[in-house]
This record gives sequence, structure tokens and C-alpha cells, in this order.
Amino acid sequence: MNGSLNHRELLFKAGAGLAGGALGWLPVELSSHGHSLTEQMTAWSVIWSYAAMAILSGLIGGMIVAAESQHLDLSGATQRRFARGFIICVLLALPANYFANWIFSAILNFGGWSLNHEGSTFYLFCARVLSWAIMGAMLGAGVGISTLRLPNILKGAIGGWVGGLVGGLLFDPLGKLMASGIGSQGLASRFIGLCSIGLAIGLFIGLVQELTKAAWITVEQGRLKGRQYRVDAARVTLGRAEENPVGLFGDSSVQPRHAVIELKGSAYTIRNLAVQDGTFLNGNRIETAPLHDGDEIRIGGYQLKFRLRQAAGAVRASATAAASGLSSTVAAAAPALSGPCLIDSSGQRFALRPGAVTRLGRALDNDIVINHSSVSRHHASIEAVNGTFELRDLQSQNGTYVSDQRVTQRPITDGDLIRLGQAPLTFRA
Repeated sequence: MNGSLNHRELLFKAGAGLAGGALGWLPVELSSHGHSLTEQMTAWSVIWSYAAMAILSGLIGGMIVAAESQHLDLSGATQRRFARGFIICVLLALPANYFANWIFSAILNFGGWSLNHEGSTFYLFCARVLSWAIMGAMLGAGVGISTLRLPNILKGAIGGWVGGLVGGLLFDPLGKLMASGIGSQGLASRFIGLCSIGLAIGLFIGLVQELTKAAWITVEQGRLKGRQYRVDAARVTLGRAEENPVGLFGDSSVQPRHAVIELKGSAYTIRNLAVQDGTFLNGNRIETAPLHDGDEIRIGGYQLKFRLRQAAGAVRASATAAASGLSSTVAAAAPALSGPCLIDSSGQRFALRPGAVTRLGRALDNDIVINHSSVSRHHASIEAVNGTFELRDLQSQNGTYVSDQRVTQRPITDGDLIRLGQAPLTFRA
């Protein structure tokens, strides 16, 4: 990966999980007070036990989701994240806890545990580890569900499962070790054990997310210099408002919703949403443009860098080679640079959609947005048909031109000079 792990996010998520475990210890302790593994629990004790575990799960999950903001301010957005994570994890905890308890009881019975009879402590250890791994997977899935993206659910479940496994392994040894130093074997042991489980779940959820991230934004200049934000959704907004996944606070020149990064297939694009203050990519003001690894984005006083994983392949490797001044022959090998595109007067490239229709115009719902007063809202389209490209005018007011000849429909070839109203473009196949 061509960038370091976001240690700040890992710290926040580990700390959030620990805090959730510490807060959730109280209802768990109250529900288990006076009960042992070898005595029959009443119906109310069972219900209270399930409720306590649901509250514990909600607190750990809610705190981890809230930690996505990477700051300690109890803003409205942070509180809403916590509430969302809490509710999701509480609901998931009820069936997960039932299944975990079934596994727990089955292993204990296999190890000789029963009413009024203590069996092998080894089986108790194994039962606790597997049960917490199940609960951890549920918590991680809940954190992922809060983003409404299947890949994040899977990543969260994997991270939570590993975290629950590690936390379960540490529960008894660490709890007893720490508790022995303060002269308590029960209450303190469970407190330390639940804190370690919460910490491990938060840490490993964050770690799996970091190790598998495909794209992210690094703040190079501005109030939040050094921050990293994962781009892990189909649509990620950037701006001053708290609700943005990429929050750029403390700069009045940044609009509440200034720009948006969109993922279509495997390609990322950035689109300007600001009416007055624009969005700049590699020094050029843009409306819509494709993003590549290392691209620099300027929004207000913030300088950002867009990063992609090196494992994504030759597209970004060859783009880097071209930027380093290597021969044009090497650069031409990059699919993103040699593929069909339009180049405007500033040199900005706009990729065409292979095998599909690419719409051009001034409106923001176009594939390529041309912010020029002479361009109609939906001005023209380019369609790839059997290896050729056809330009079609969409009844624009100021016309579509190829080599200064007005056209309604015409095939275009590499190097053709296209004009939408008074906005010049060069077609490259």
C-alpha cells in the first residue's frame, strides 16, 4: 500500500471499543451478580442477561461507529453516528447472543460442566473464546451495516471476529493477572476482561478496514493536516458540514457540501458542488474529472491528496512514470492515459465510458460536466459503437462542431477538434 496506516483512526476505534466495554460492564455485572455457571437461572435472570449483553454490544458498536469522526467533539453528527451504531448492534446482539450462548453451553457440557458440577477449565476457556468471536463478528457486521455497503459489512465482520477471538483469549488471563494486583478476582477481572474485548474488537475492525481500503484522502495542508479519510462508499462528499464523510472544518471558503467523489465500476471521479468557490485538481479548476493515484485536490485552503492502493495495477504505475518524465512510449501503455478521452483547453482529461453513452453538458447529472455559459444543460453525447465513436448533438442551443463544422451526428476519430458552443475539446482515442 502506497501510504501508512491511519494510526489516528486505529487509536480512536480501539479507545472507543475500550470505553464501550467499560460502560457496558455495569449492566453485565448487575445481570451476573450472584450467579455462577453451575446454578439454574430464573427466567427473569435469563432475560436480564440477554438485555445486558445487548446493551454492552450497543455501547461498544455505537462508540466504534462514532469514532469514525476521529475527534472528541460531541457534535450532532457524532451523536447520530453513535445512536445508529447502538441501535443496529443492540438488534443484532439478541440473535447473536442466543447463538453464542448455545455454543457456550454445548462446549461446557462436552467438557463436563453441569448444574452443581464444575468441569474442565480448558473447555470454559474455549467456550468463552468462541462465544466472544461470534459476538465480535456481529459487532463488526453492525459497524459495517451503518455504512449500508456489503464490502464494509464483510470487512467489519472479519475484523470483529478476530477482535472477539483475541479479546476472548485475553479475557481470563489478563483479567486474573490485573485483578490479582488489586486483590479482587471477580468484579475487577470481569471489568478488565470486557475492556480488553472492546479494545480488541475496535482495534481489529479498524485494522481490517485499513488493510483493505482501496482509496483514501490525505490532508496535506489545512487545519486538519495529517488526517486521513477512507473513500469506501460509492459516493463520498467533502465539505464543511459535519455530515460529510470527509469533513473540512474551520475554513469559511469551504462550502457545506463542496465536492463529491464517486465510484463507478473501478473508476473514481470528483465532481464540484460549490457554486462560488470551485474545486481544483492538480492546479486546474474542474467540474467533473477522473481521479488517479497522487492527484492533488484543492478545496478552499485545504490541499488534499487522493491515494489508491498500488495493487490496483498498471494504470497508476504508468501514470506515475509519465509524471516522472519518462518517455511517452512508456506512458502510452497506461490504459487510463491511452483510452478514449476528451481534453479541454486547460489540459484536463475526461474519460469516456467504453461501450456506453457518455453525456456532455452543463448540468451536474452529465457524465462530463462542461461549466461554460455557451454549453446547454444536456448538450451532446458520445457513443462507442463497434470500435468507433459517434458524436451526437442533443438539440443544443449553440450547436456542436467538429473542425468548425456544425454537426448533428458524426463519427469522430483521434485528434478531432470538437466544440460545444464556445467550449473547445480534443478527442483522443
